[in-house]
Amino acid sequence: MINDKMTLSELENEVIDCQNTLIAKYSILDELWSYHPSNEKFINPITAYEELKKEIISMEVKMAEIEQKIKHIKSVN
Repeated sequence: MINDKMTLSELENEVIDCQNTLIAKYSILDELWSYHPSNEKFINPITAYEELKKEIISMEVKMAEIEQKIKHIKSVN
């Protein structure tokens, strides 16, 4: 909250806080635009969600395989 008795430093910090908040909100706005129907490069969030789930499962399987190889190498040495 801004009042007449704030120091220069407090006012400058307030501006920095506002700038950081705006940057964060613009980042969110940019991300949301990807999913907005008016965007000609519209990303269907349902399809994107399902694709990401598949990629996560695949990555988890790959990671488990690598961890098994690591355990095998450690047990041999």
